[in-house]
Amino acid sequence: MIDATVTLGWTPFLHPMPGVQSHWLWLLPVLIFGLAMMYKAIRVETLDRWPREVAMMVGQVLLAFFGFAVGLYVVVQMLVPLLPAG
Repeated sequence: MIDATVTLGWTPFLHPMPGVQSHWLWLLPVLIFGLAMMYKAIRVETLDRWPREVAMMVGQVLLAFFGFAVGLYVVVQMLVPLLPAG
């Protein structure tokens, strides 16, 4: 009889991938690139414009994430300490 733990294999929410915790941020550009490739493959009119459109979308999304990070930093590090305590 096959044990249930063998058939389940790797459960990412219960046992995260080892060694990725300190480098997870580097997976974000890879994810964005994959999503941009799939999205632009459907939306672009001619495939000769596809690589340029993918590069532009990746750049736009990365800039948006950077902007959100800077904005959140400003709010948390500079504005929240100015609030009255209690």
